[in-house]
Amino acid sequence: MKAFVCLAFLALLFVTSEGTPSSWPSSSATSATTSNPNPDATGLCQEKSCFGGSSCVNLNMSHFCLCIDGYYYNSSQCNKGKVLPGTIKVKMSEISGLENETSKAYENLHTKITKFFADVFLNDDYGQTVIYKLRLSALARSEMRAGDKLVDVEVVNIFAENSKQNEMTVSEAINKRISNNSADFESYAMQDRCEFYGCVKNNVQDDCSDGLLCQCKEGLERPNPQIAMCIALGPKCADTCKAEHNMQCVVKSDGTPDCVCLPGYQRDDSRNCQPCAFGYSGVDCKDDFQLILTIVGTIAGILVLGMVIALICTRSKTSKNIEEQNLIENDFQSLRLQYMTGFSNPGTEGRIFPRVQTSFPNSQPRNPYAQRSMPRPDY
Repeated sequence: MKAFVCLAFLALLFVTSEGTPSSWPSSSATSATTSNPNPDATGLCQEKSCFGGSSCVNLNMSHFCLCIDGYYYNSSQCNKGKVLPGTIKVKMSEISGLENETSKAYENLHTKITKFFADVFLNDDYGQTVIYKLRLSALARSEMRAGDKLVDVEVVNIFAENSKQNEMTVSEAINKRISNNSADFESYAMQDRCEFYGCVKNNVQDDCSDGLLCQCKEGLERPNPQIAMCIALGPKCADTCKAEHNMQCVVKSDGTPDCVCLPGYQRDDSRNCQPCAFGYSGVDCKDDFQLILTIVGTIAGILVLGMVIALICTRSKTSKNIEEQNLIENDFQSLRLQYMTGFSNPGTEGRIFPRVQTSFPNSQPRNPYAQRSMPRPDY
């Protein structure tokens, strides 16, 4: 019981010394939840890190969920919001790798900025802060710490769609916070929404609240109907320069557009792109590899055919020579037999090749027993 009383007394003493709850600074849990609309952003992207049609963006050791332009990520879904752009100057001691989102320097910058804006707008209608562009500032202040550099960060603060915040109220709140603590930030400048989207400002009251509906400036256009930003898409060729006409638009080294034929086509006298002649291909039909391959293949085929014919002729001549050799050998054996035994091959009569008798004479062969008389019986 004494231990319980002592603990209660110490707790009361601690509360009295720290002040009333209304004067306490925001707890770390509240700050973390407010500064990070996605409280489970520790670690890199996983299969189900982001929901509601958002994209997961990896940093060095963490990630965040990003919705399409004009929407912010909160409560595991993308919500349509009110976009208020601006540029804030951030003091950074390490700028190496800032152009890479997965670098440690970029992650530190991202964490510093998102936490700063979340602490400035401690209300329910704040949605998310998105970093758009980074560039190293050419300005510097004499009171900056040695080694620090200013980085201009173009950001977009997104609030609830029905929020009462506007460019002026947002700019005042941010600069007031910076004046109270200038250790990490230099200044903030608001940006007109029409200028941010690249749209035409029709009148003073026109604030381009819906970036998807505003009219793009001359020379700018939206690359996709779902993207609010109007950007310069670069030089363009004539509308007739397209694949169905066997053409394509390319940009030269000096930045000027040029309509050229697709590979495998070349221009004729009428400036139309026609298929290459047989054996040619590539850009402007300058590649003659197919023609060379055809010629080499034809020559190789002729050589193979000639070798086959020569082989057939050689085999035929060899067969004939063997037959003649056999006949000569037979005649030689007959002459040799006549010389050694006095007998010869009937019908040869000294000729090399035997005479073949094709018909019999008209007279009948004589019977050797015809002239002999039969012996009479001795009885």
